[in-house]
Amino acid sequence: MAIVGRPNVGKSSIFNRLLGRREAIVDDFPGVTRDRLYGEISWNGRGFYIVDTGGIMGDTEDGHAIIMEKMEIQVRHAIAESDGVVFVLDGRDGVTPMDFEIASMLRKGGSRVIVAVNKLDNPEKLDAVYDAASLGYKVLPVSATHNFNMGDLLDEMVNFLSGDDEPEASPDIPVALVGRPNTGKSSLFNVLTGSERSLVSEIPGTTRDVVDSVVDLDGVRYRFLDTAGLRRKSRIGSDVEYYSTVRTYQAIDKSRVAVVLLDASELVTEQDKRLLGHVLDRGRGLIIAVNKWDLAPKEAKIGDKMRSRLKDDLPFATHAPVLFMSALTKRGVSKLGGHLAAVDENRKRRITTSELNRLVREVLVFERMPGDGGKSLKISYCTQADGAPPAFVFFVNDDKLVSRPFERRLENILRRMADFSGTPIRLFFRNK
Repeated sequence: MAIVGRPNVGKSSIFNRLLGRREAIVDDFPGVTRDRLYGEISWNGRGFYIVDTGGIMGDTEDGHAIIMEKMEIQVRHAIAESDGVVFVLDGRDGVTPMDFEIASMLRKGGSRVIVAVNKLDNPEKLDAVYDAASLGYKVLPVSATHNFNMGDLLDEMVNFLSGDDEPEASPDIPVALVGRPNTGKSSLFNVLTGSERSLVSEIPGTTRDVVDSVVDLDGVRYRFLDTAGLRRKSRIGSDVEYYSTVRTYQAIDKSRVAVVLLDASELVTEQDKRLLGHVLDRGRGLIIAVNKWDLAPKEAKIGDKMRSRLKDDLPFATHAPVLFMSALTKRGVSKLGGHLAAVDENRKRRITTSELNRLVREVLVFERMPGDGGKSLKISYCTQADGAPPAFVFFVNDDKLVSRPFERRLENILRRMADFSGTPIRLFFRNK
């Protein structure tokens, strides 16, 4: 969902209010926001991304043409990449000629639009709302500063969303191919689909949008999503790249399993760590594919050395299966189907309540329980919640006594009880 409008109408203030935290820089000087910002919010049970497209400034004294040219680029990408658009006006200025031009661009693109007339700090002064109706869209008076009508604005945004994005409802298993630029995602996608659906080039960032195709592997149907390479935010240099990043995160949300491709010649970078952490935070299954194996150093036991390095560099993802492969030579690609089926099954794996409470009775009695001031944590019983990924609820005497090291110990015990390779585990603690 994109937020567009001319400079200094309060787009970033609305973005921050919807997000619930100060993420975008807000100032009275027009054009403060230079980069695109995105955030995730949830409303009425629906989660979605919002994008602050930023202020646009002219570079000359007569900068109107430059402003409109840049604004047109922003609006065009917003139309192409968003389910809907929040078109922000300044209620104190009324409707300006530039607002009419932006409205014309949105109309030509066929966007679903809600006009938010901002800065109406006094709701009784609504003349600007009647003026805004001349733009031909539904109009809603709002004030980001005073949190006026923001709930109604969220209701309108949810109405713009496309169908249910819940991955578990998909008839095919959706799999996102993600990674840094030029790690071979499109090459792998083309090998799997047996076509040249994705453009392959040595130039990083060739893929701009998500390309998908259904493939049968070992009798199981998968919908592979080839995504744009994720750069560090400081290296995102264009509107196209920015929206591609948002689309990649959306593809991860729509997947049940994500295959994160690493480069065998570089292996793990900080960006890789952030991406792997994001996949697990979203509750998706994870497979680590070390691609370009044909370029790996020609050393004895190089595979064992790389596994050891991955274990050291990625301690939070040691449960994920690792596949050494080469999309160029097709080495190891045939093993991907088996890993995908296993990880998807592990996301749905259950442990019976009787087994879990045996864990409480027999195993944890020998564990050193965390405590505070002579009071120790006690677990009464445990149950597994419905859904995926696996989530376990422990009923305790005081949830404030639970420490992070103890949570890790519990997770390790659960992983020894059943095969949860490649899937995150959620732990919840409730006072009895």
